[in-house]
Amino acid sequence: MTIGINCGHTASGPGYGAVGIIKESEHTRLVGHALMGLFRQAGVTVIDCTVDKAGAQQEYLAATVALANRQDLDWFISIHFNASKEHTGHGAEIYTYKGRQYPDALEVCANLTELGFKNRGVKEGTGLYVIQKTKAKSMLIEVCFCDNQQDIDIYQATGGAEGIAKAIYKGIYKKVVLPVKPNLEENHHLDRQGFHEFVGRIAQSDWREHHIVLPSVVIAQAAIESSVGASELAQNANALFGIKLNGWAGRIYIKDAVEQNPDGSYRVDKNEQWRAYDSWEQSILDHNEYIATRSTDGGKTLRYGPVIGCSNYILACQYLKQCGYATAENYEENLINYIEKYGLHQYDEFEPEQIAPEGHLWIVQAGAYKSLNNAKRLQNKLKKMGVVSLIKIYQETFAVSQSVG
Repeated sequence: MTIGINCGHTASGPGYGAVGIIKESEHTRLVGHALMGLFRQAGVTVIDCTVDKAGAQQEYLAATVALANRQDLDWFISIHFNASKEHTGHGAEIYTYKGRQYPDALEVCANLTELGFKNRGVKEGTGLYVIQKTKAKSMLIEVCFCDNQQDIDIYQATGGAEGIAKAIYKGIYKKVVLPVKPNLEENHHLDRQGFHEFVGRIAQSDWREHHIVLPSVVIAQAAIESSVGASELAQNANALFGIKLNGWAGRIYIKDAVEQNPDGSYRVDKNEQWRAYDSWEQSILDHNEYIATRSTDGGKTLRYGPVIGCSNYILACQYLKQCGYATAENYEENLINYIEKYGLHQYDEFEPEQIAPEGHLWIVQAGAYKSLNNAKRLQNKLKKMGVVSLIKIYQETFAVSQSVG
């Protein structure tokens, strides 16, 4: 992760910031440098995009953008303090390109509000030079009004620059931008058949217990979405499915998302947040739980209702697409073709349950002998293998009538 930080305005001369109860240009640097320190301590690459001197305002702006655009940034952040003509304006606000409501920007606003500032929201910032001209995803943060006593009192009470830096940092930095350690109890380098069997075993067990997503569909989704366990998410976040945050309270992984638009073209959504897990098994079980519980209206309706319990893999794949699980146009076709190519429907076939008649039990036995000594020899052999067995005498007719296979 690489972040560019601009301490807004020049230190003197053209481009110098507002002067109120405090001087904007001085405090943008205090906040900016404190923020840089927090990111660097966390192992994040920081590019200082601050310009201290310029011959003119336009020159300052162009130099700032030039610094930012020389790097491949995940975020460009410009720190500012606001001012108003009557000195009555107060609160924190953030400007983004076309007013996009980035989750990180909303979080920063919320964090500043928790300090006591009025939340003025995430606003349209396309007309601001540094927002319009930087290639990276950008936000310009107006921390508070430097000419309003109420805002300055809050600013100082929260620890000044250090307190503001922490609030911004918490809104942007996620603890698992770094890879999650792989689960050593699982083999994450399986061939295709081994991968199918691994996912299939877990999917079958979950289907028997909860009846959510058909095993063949789960296997196909996992194989396609994770490149049979070889994808970045699978290896670095233990995630076999590309499930974004959507209410997830666990660890996350940051990476770009390639999405298909309705017109068939593709776009790249930068720095998306994905669910990260302790193991592939946890990923599979959470995928099924996600399908079973995902709702966008507070639980009144289930988004994937038609998928839940559907025992026909073709319909289940079609329902997934119809319910908006993936943006890829041919998602359901890919799933169906994969299931049929590799015969995954075999994982959907279960022997019908046979319940023993009243007063009877199915007996599992390792062998039957006329000689008690021979029976004991087998018992001892099994004991060495860690299998506890009992010896009991039965009438031959009973044993034969209850045998299976």
